[in-house]
Amino acid sequence: MSKKERMGISGFRGWLFPVVSQNSREEIIRINMRLIRNVSTLFLCLTTILLVVYGIFYATLGSKHSLALFSLIVCVSLFAFVSVISRRWEKDPCAASRKSTSRLMELLYWLFSGWGIVVSWRMYVGGSQMMIMDTVQIGFMLLVCCYPAWGVLRILISYTVLLVLMFRSDGLAWINPAVYGMMIVMICFGVVVRYGMELRNIEMVRDIRRYAKSLEHSSSHDALTGMKNRTALREDFSSYCGKKVWVVMADVDHFKRYNDTYGHEAGDRILEAFAEKVTDFFGEKSTYRYGGDEFLMIVENITVNEVSSLLMVWADAIRRIRLPVLPQEESFSCSYGYEGGTPSSEEELRKMIIQADRKLYVMKGRR
Repeated sequence: MSKKERMGISGFRGWLFPVVSQNSREEIIRINMRLIRNVSTLFLCLTTILLVVYGIFYATLGSKHSLALFSLIVCVSLFAFVSVISRRWEKDPCAASRKSTSRLMELLYWLFSGWGIVVSWRMYVGGSQMMIMDTVQIGFMLLVCCYPAWGVLRILISYTVLLVLMFRSDGLAWINPAVYGMMIVMICFGVVVRYGMELRNIEMVRDIRRYAKSLEHSSSHDALTGMKNRTALREDFSSYCGKKVWVVMADVDHFKRYNDTYGHEAGDRILEAFAEKVTDFFGEKSTYRYGGDEFLMIVENITVNEVSSLLMVWADAIRRIRLPVLPQEESFSCSYGYEGGTPSSEEELRKMIIQADRKLYVMKGRR
């Protein structure tokens, strides 16, 4: 077998048996649920109207319209059943992950297919055009996205049953095999293509969302430390207004010396270790890399003694840090300044940050 033939077989197999993640499978089920919900009520109304019209015809013209009347009664019953089920799906947020949902969709297919087989066979026996079966299969191809291999198999099963019934009636005397076979092939092809397109759309949307989330994160978080940055701080300003808070500004003592002596890689490792201790003690939600080696922490609902004790313990933890990029005896320390209050506006909070920054430099001047 040539390489081109192997690639062709592999591609065909990939069409029929695509690899689908659990998330994508559930998203496809949610799409099916939405389509079924939106269409079922409309078709219930239409078939009910037709049922009334053919009921009048049957009452006035007799048995001539009995098949149509019977078919519409079954059709209205099926759409009523679908409407009830789709409303239950709508109320259940976990419906897409339940096996019962897939089983019900499968039941709907076989109920409508069974109806289509019987009606088409009766129409064939009566010498009429048998479009119902094709309509049912094309309708499901458009409205319900089915895994390709299983979708093709169930279409072949449905049409085979209909062919057997017609063969037993008159040996398929009025069937054009080419036209009939072409219709089956087209519907099977449509099922495969529809699933592939839906799957690609889902994956594309997921990639776009992931990329957008990545952009949003990178715009509001520092690339080196992973902490929130000043952009995120501006967005969070309003959440601190009206609350009792302590604004803490801190930095690494003599950071430039470490950079100049041991290199920028050592400086980056110091900032990472420093940031880790900040988030360990003060959490990730209200801590920010303010710029350079400066970090901002906002602490809520504690007393002045509590914030003072917390900062001393944290500063001691900073002094205990040892890094492989620094000599064993080399450590680093930090300075900080803090300001407390209940800012009523973003402007007041900015003033508290400025005041904390001034107190930071007062502490640094004493070292």
